[in-house]
Amino acid sequence: MNFSLIVTDSGPLITLAIAGSLDVLFLPKLPVIVPDMVRHEVIQDLSKPGAALVAEWIRSNNPHRLTVSPTEVFEEFMLLRSLNPATKTKNRGEQAASEVLGRALDGKDFGAILLFEDSAIRKTNFLIRLPDCVVVTSTSEFLFGLESRGLLENAQSILDQAVNVRGNEILIRYLEGTANSVSAQDWAVRMHP
Repeated sequence: MNFSLIVTDSGPLITLAIAGSLDVLFLPKLPVIVPDMVRHEVIQDLSKPGAALVAEWIRSNNPHRLTVSPTEVFEEFMLLRSLNPATKTKNRGEQAASEVLGRALDGKDFGAILLFEDSAIRKTNFLIRLPDCVVVTSTSEFLFGLESRGLLENAQSILDQAVNVRGNEILIRYLEGTANSVSAQDWAVRMHP
């Protein structure tokens, strides 16, 4: 099974923005989808590190290189926020990513890559909510996968540029596959448009 789609959570967008490397998401030449809830999480406070860069990157690349996908998760969040402005975004980006993946992969014969940095995604209860044929990979694993395919010269230099702001957790390499994702270990060679 090939992986023909990339969906990203907020952490990778922030890390790559801080490193000035958001465009590495386009190196595999696969469609990139940013769930609307994830976009909101990242750009709701433009004074935060990377937020303004992500906002501009999305604006300049949507819809020709990436898609911001609407979700019921974001719709519900906005409704709840209108009733209670203190409503938090916690875990809603991951829920929105799961929703987007479910729609995008329904009835398809290809899989997807989900990029994340939040350690909560590593919990089994999140992984079982994902559709089949998804490889869940950390930003560092994704970058080193691109490097192994010759698509990126130096993954570590990108991570080094962001580690002072994002912390050492971004250096942790993580890879897990859901059911029917074949061998998660060879995900990088299975990226095909």
